[in-house]
Amino acid sequence: MSERLTTLSLALAALAMFWLLILPKPSPDRGEISEPLSTDRGSDGYLAARRWLEAENVPVRSLHERYGHLGEAGMGPGRGNVLLAVMPQLVPARAQEEVDLDRWLRQGNTLVVLAALDDTPTWTVGLGGVIPAIEKITGLRFDAVPDPDTVVRSPRRGRDESPASAVPLSAVISQAVNGKHDSIEPRGSHPLFEGVRGAQVFSALPASRWLARPADDSALLDIGQIAANGDPAVWLHRRGEGQIIVLGAASPFTNALIGDNDNARLLSNLIAWSRAPRGAVVFDDAHQGALGEYDARRFFRDPRLYWALTWIVLAWLTLLVGIQPLRARVRSWNPIDITAFLGMSGEFLASVSSPKAAGTRLLENFFNGVRRRLNLPEDGAPVWDWLLHQAGVPADEIAELESMHARLVVGRRVDLVRLQTLISQLQGCLV
Repeated sequence: MSERLTTLSLALAALAMFWLLILPKPSPDRGEISEPLSTDRGSDGYLAARRWLEAENVPVRSLHERYGHLGEAGMGPGRGNVLLAVMPQLVPARAQEEVDLDRWLRQGNTLVVLAALDDTPTWTVGLGGVIPAIEKITGLRFDAVPDPDTVVRSPRRGRDESPASAVPLSAVISQAVNGKHDSIEPRGSHPLFEGVRGAQVFSALPASRWLARPADDSALLDIGQIAANGDPAVWLHRRGEGQIIVLGAASPFTNALIGDNDNARLLSNLIAWSRAPRGAVVFDDAHQGALGEYDARRFFRDPRLYWALTWIVLAWLTLLVGIQPLRARVRSWNPIDITAFLGMSGEFLASVSSPKAAGTRLLENFFNGVRRRLNLPEDGAPVWDWLLHQAGVPADEIAELESMHARLVVGRRVDLVRLQTLISQLQGCLV
């Protein structure tokens, strides 16, 4: 009985170590929180905006792929399209996506970024940094507005924030209970704010105050501001033949607020001013979790996975402890014949690899070893000039190696034994 208890204890310890070191941990359940998707019916969804645009016969698309798919036929013509992106993103954009998005914008398209800067919806809790994500995609830089009356830090996301990004304690308590309503009003005259006196903004949690500036010498227009404090809240930035419009709030076009004040008129102006007659409006649902490709994090958040693993573990423990007899098996000592093992491995490789492929791989490995020493890309390309300038390397061996390389390039056979010997001699000279 003690042997079975010991086996059970060790098995449970092994499972615990496997769980801690190997398996990803499930993310906290977001519950019934409304998310900024064009299919979400909740207060923070964009389904009302999408249906309104469709009712006005505006071509509407939902992006479920990476930004590299924006130029496909289903996403509208090559120019004159509008992409609505909400930040922070649940699925961060990759580096290649930033290049693809920049190319798409420079072709004459528009990116409208609805950034949770001056508002903090509940769906942003626990997400990554909004500031670095906006800066990478828009090319703008954001600085926190100093507030000398602050006493606690704000629960904002992003870069390491100083006390300048904090909010007063009384505001934190009041806003945590009731939320905060504000509005975006025009700053000067611009077609985007034609007929717009104020667009409603709602922040469920405390938010910081931010100022934008271009990362280069390009122009940046402040065309809208927060009514309560006059901070800029809408920025217009040119990008090639296209443009980027950044709203410092994610809530104006949500299901809960699109019908308030002049929010719908502001969205109408954005689309009318940015979209070509045949252009489409694209909702970036992919980076808010509705991604068509395989999502490992969503797979490991699925509770069915853990129920299945639980039953597998129970069955394994039952088999291990309850059914299998614990018998010690005595095996005779069988020494390992290294020569036979190497011989069998060589015969196996020789049976599945062609002489040309084997010779090519030998040369690539040799050149990559040299290129690694020279801090060059390991692409298997020859380094004849460098080898010829090494005093300890025989010139005739380099010439023979170059001749073998030329034969392999044109698909001719070489003596693999001689090639391996030659490479070993050269490696010894280069040590």
